[in-house]
Amino acid sequence: MIIEKSEFSKRQIAKLVKGTVVPRPIAWISSVGKTGIPNLAPFSYFQVISHDPVMFIISIGQGYKVGKDGDKDTLANIKETGDFVINMVSASLASHMQKSSEIFPKNVSEFEKTGLTPVKSQVVTAPRVEEAVISMECTLNRVMELGDFNQVIGELACYHIKDEVYMEGDKINYETYDPIGRLAANYTYVRDLFFPDET
Repeated sequence: MIIEKSEFSKRQIAKLVKGTVVPRPIAWISSVGKTGIPNLAPFSYFQVISHDPVMFIISIGQGYKVGKDGDKDTLANIKETGDFVINMVSASLASHMQKSSEIFPKNVSEFEKTGLTPVKSQVVTAPRVEEAVISMECTLNRVMELGDFNQVIGELACYHIKDEVYMEGDKINYETYDPIGRLAANYTYVRDLFFPDET
């Protein structure tokens, strides 16, 4: 099958693309706005885009709850405070992450609904998820509107890693990290490591 751009409207092309570009890492973003209510939500359109400085891009779609500017709570908070935290999702936290993706009123914190613990960050105003084995505090570089998504670019300001995940030589222990990824509308473990045959 060949689907050219002229035929995109006749197909669920976005659904096909989401099922193609996998597995996608999950940025579990904690943020806080001027109200002081911490927010937590997962976003799987996420990637590292620079090493020096270390920068990330997170694509945030249009909000389901329309406020004064129509932004999702996460985006509205990031615009207000200029920072956020990317908490990485281990398999043991998958159900908490899924719960945090539900739609709650703006005055309700996902930390409360998931039973997770918000802890003070080192540099930014947004809290970290204490239970996450890796958290990355970020300052906002810019927000760009591209298509139907807002592209949030953040710069790493502080990196947190738990001892059981850190290995000598600045390496990650993937057995204890046990990350998960997004696979179309589902999730996948990232456990089977291999080296391509070079012979």
